[in-house]
Amino acid sequence: MYGCGGPDPMTADRYEQADYLFSVLEKNVAASEELEKIVSIDHSRLGADAGSVMPPAQVLIFSNPKLESQLVSINPLTAIELPLRVLAYESVADRSGRVTFNSFEYIRSRYGLEDLHGLEALFDTTMAGVLQGIDPGQISVFEDNTMQPDGIVTLDSPFDFDTTVERLIAAIDAQDDTVWFGKIDFQSRAKELGTDISPTLLLMFGAPAPGGKAMAEAPTLGLDAFCQKLLVWQDGAGAARVSFNDLSAIAERQEVPKSIALRIISYRLKSTFRGALE
Repeated sequence: MYGCGGPDPMTADRYEQADYLFSVLEKNVAASEELEKIVSIDHSRLGADAGSVMPPAQVLIFSNPKLESQLVSINPLTAIELPLRVLAYESVADRSGRVTFNSFEYIRSRYGLEDLHGLEALFDTTMAGVLQGIDPGQISVFEDNTMQPDGIVTLDSPFDFDTTVERLIAAIDAQDDTVWFGKIDFQSRAKELGTDISPTLLLMFGAPAPGGKAMAEAPTLGLDAFCQKLLVWQDGAGAARVSFNDLSAIAERQEVPKSIALRIISYRLKSTFRGALE
């Protein structure tokens, strides 16, 4: 049982429910003309390959460019929540297959959004389409749909935007267990839709072995805490800034254990990013 020395060894049948739910989500995204799949991350299998056993958890990261460009134009920090994500996983409580995601209220509360220009309706329509065919009883919601802004760490960079990106990528690459999941240039994507925003780049990466340990009793962390999302953005004064989630704040919001592994990863990330900007 979970909580008694860690999760039980994985068997093939343990993946069936979460895999089925994920396949439904993936088909819905593929069938939409407005959505684009960015990447899928199978936390459990990646963790197992790296020697860290954890319950099934697979996140689908997908894009609605129109929604994202408008959100980032209002507040560049919202790019930490983008592209959109939905997680298929195995419940720790009863080993049932579940799906979870963040509601728009999560984004609204965290970034103080007021003038929404119909973005909430667009968000809700998008998520409803992605969840089509999923039994409502299998959709889990967090007890608290809100999130405070103090869960974001922001560092000022003494370098220009491009140099900041280069130094951060080099620092991340220097870690011998890094796996890259993608880079999202929100400025370029917004320009294609006729929206002008400042340079805004999201780096997505992770380390499956420590990440798997951190998610062993908290697979829902695979929605927000993992993979790592590092945002490099340029403020109104032209200065480069670097923002990322405080993993402990994510765990508190989800009401899941802040394991030693999670604390170590959080410390390691902060040290790596700060070192890159010295």
